[in-house]
Amino acid sequence: MKKTVIQTLAALFLAVTLAACGSSKAVQGGEKAADTRENGGKTEVKDIDFLRQISDNAVYSKNIVSPINFSLSAQGRNIRVSGKLQMRRNEVIRITLTPLGLMEAGRIEFAPDYVLVVDRINRQYVKATYSDVDFLKNSGLDFYTLQSLFWNELFIPSKKAVQDSDLSAFTVDMQARQNRPITLKNGSLDFLWTTDVERKQITHTAITYRKGTAQESKASFAYSAFMPMGIKKFPTKEVLTFDSDAAGTGKIVLDMELNRISDDAGWDAKTTVSARYTQVSAHDVLSKLMGH
Repeated sequence: MKKTVIQTLAALFLAVTLAACGSSKAVQGGEKAADTRENGGKTEVKDIDFLRQISDNAVYSKNIVSPINFSLSAQGRNIRVSGKLQMRRNEVIRITLTPLGLMEAGRIEFAPDYVLVVDRINRQYVKATYSDVDFLKNSGLDFYTLQSLFWNELFIPSKKAVQDSDLSAFTVDMQARQNRPITLKNGSLDFLWTTDVERKQITHTAITYRKGTAQESKASFAYSAFMPMGIKKFPTKEVLTFDSDAAGTGKIVLDMELNRISDDAGWDAKTTVSARYTQVSAHDVLSKLMGH
């Protein structure tokens, strides 16, 4: 563990950030989604009603906190470790590694304006803006898209949240009786949410990015084991899968199980790194991880 904490965290960083690769680039490029179905110039009312039910079914809590068990498979590495997930809406997504539950070995923290990876064992850290790392800068990664993926929500790239007025941008296959698809297309990106019609919950989110015929990236979040959180329900099992021809990373799978989920607010949303820690380059760490 001592020699691989920063690589483990970097692999985790790579998995979750590549999942949203390109998600805001298409919107910023100025191409508007064009898949909304119309009837006489108006979006079908039943479509909007269903979309509203899905959107309204997101949890109300500002905080989501839980011990976690997760496994990560990437670049031939298979890692299983316990840890903790702490999320505060619009502020931070934090995952800490605590092997055997004894001590914190490291953490990864996503905030709206930076990403932080801390190796407690070797006293090293990586801190970068989303534009400091080439593949993040080129893809236009957006924190709020990543947040929506973790929070099991609909999203429109570059928007902090989906408003009622935004729902007409989505397309719904109302003929599907159980696993009903919701789609959104922007430029080279296709978004697909699979929903449980009865429970009005998102069970799977998929993003496909295509650039030409030879380069394709696919990312997906699968959600299951929904448990009560307030008057809503939140998935306590999330599985992220990423596979890319363009990134050269191969297949990355992150399986995360949440235990004893709560809305605890008694924690600081920002990590302060000790002056005794050495800062290392995000580009160097990720390049080594990706075999460049």
